Amino acid sequence: MKNNQHIDRRRFLRGLGGSFLALPLLETTAVANSVIPKRITATGIFYGLVPQHFHPAEEGSNFQTPRLLKPLEPLRKDYTVFSGLDHNLGGGHNATKFFLTGIPSTQSKGFAESNVSIDQKAALQVEGKTRFPSLTLNVEGGNEHTLSWTRNGTPVQPINSLSRLHQMLFRKDDAATLTQAERDLADKRSVLDLVRGQANSFKKGLGKEDKEKLDQYFTSVRELESRIEQAKLWLGKEKPETNYALPRRVDSLTLKDRTPIYYDLMQLALQTDSTRVITLAFTELGRESGGLPGVSRGYHALSHHGQVRDAIEELTIIESFHLSQFSRFLRKLKEVKEPNGKTLLDNTMALLGSGMSNANSHSNRDLPVILAGGGFKHGSHKHYARQGRSSVPLCNLFLSMLQNFGLEIDRFNTSSGTLTGLEIKG
Repeated sequence: MKNNQHIDRRRFLRGLGGSFLALPLLETTAVANSVIPKRITATGIFYGLVPQHFHPAEEGSNFQTPRLLKPLEPLRKDYTVFSGLDHNLGGGHNATKFFLTGIPSTQSKGFAESNVSIDQKAALQVEGKTRFPSLTLNVEGGNEHTLSWTRNGTPVQPINSLSRLHQMLFRKDDAATLTQAERDLADKRSVLDLVRGQANSFKKGLGKEDKEKLDQYFTSVRELESRIEQAKLWLGKEKPETNYALPRRVDSLTLKDRTPIYYDLMQLALQTDSTRVITLAFTELGRESGGLPGVSRGYHALSHHGQVRDAIEELTIIESFHLSQFSRFLRKLKEVKEPNGKTLLDNTMALLGSGMSNANSHSNRDLPVILAGGGFKHGSHKHYARQGRSSVPLCNLFLSMLQNFGLEIDRFNTSSGTLTGLEIKG
């Protein structure tokens, strides 16, 4: 270990990334316990959805389907569209990263679990029952684009390779691979011991604020140590069997062709109980305008359309594609029958939305949000009126979802209570 004495602990922890944070945990199958688990998925569209094409004009179950929701029409009784909910944040693209938290990392002081995202909060509830506590995915974009945040306010680096995701879920490991994995875990544990020692040397003479930061750091180290120990329990355990084959050079495909494959693997991961919590982020278009016919400009540029009709039309093509793929995902979940007689969709809360409502004006008010499945009563447009200068917190919806997931909590981040009007089926 002498050669490692100068390792930068912050760089090391960042380098562990999402793949390390998503290491497998101790499995307890649903079949063995005769309990069918709840799942949560969250799809985030970084630059919002054109408001006039997303929000219905009418409230209740008799709303006229707006253009962007047309792909969901066959599933009308399986989803709810919300309006009037947001996080009461200031405008700007930066807020999109906190779609699933409601709290920017710079404003998280005073909260019990910093700016933890709903998926990571749910993952803590799983407590080792699945191979992966959660999967954080990004179809396009760099590692800085994430929707997932730990309870210490640390961003979870996403997986943005289909081949890597498929390998994690289904590739059988040979003896050599297992041996190398054991060595990697041992090395990571050794480095954590080193950085713990370095951090301990900083304790003396620190002020209150620095001590708080160091305590957060130690909490992160303890969590990583726990993941290492849990990962060891999975070495050598068989992964699920699947006949699903990836196309050749899958990671070189356009967004149009890669997106359905991400959703396919998400469905398989839930069906095999490899995980119960998944986030999927869309941040860019990628190569050749994503392969979408009729789109000639970049996604970010189109989001600043300046009310130019042609630009709005191209942007709507992109957003319609996202809704059509989400609809396809829901249909696939609905096709899977579970041992309790319900479908995978009945047991999965599938969220789609954005931390931005109108990218052209950088508005984060009245966020576009859809929730499907999960055993809730669906089939309507629910509008929540502003209360003075504030909106009904989107975190109220997240609290309702987390309670449905099994958490015995009465608050999540900025929530003021559960979301009124959202009911569980009898």
